[in-house]
Amino acid sequence: MVVDAIGEIAEIEWQGRTIRLCYKPRYAFEIDHVEIRALDKEALPITETGYLSHFFGPAEPPLMLGEVTEMVIGWLDQEATSRHWRATQEAKRQLSLF
Repeated sequence: MVVDAIGEIAEIEWQGRTIRLCYKPRYAFEIDHVEIRALDKEALPITETGYLSHFFGPAEPPLMLGEVTEMVIGWLDQEATSRHWRATQEAKRQLSLF
């Protein structure tokens, strides 16, 4: 974990991919914020671009980075079971002539 002016930063591994999280509790003094960025810039189940800026809360008391990490992993795992994500991943594995 790294703490800097933009928040707490962690890198996680999810399904063999590295994802960077930047968590800022009380962003603008009112709400919590997490940035989720796939370092390979490929789609994730929660974003087609590999990047997501997500506001939530504010959680009371403010969450620890480990709790945010667990929340994001749970979110990714849940959305990875969706029909859309499974179809996207299957299409990615198939060769296409068009």
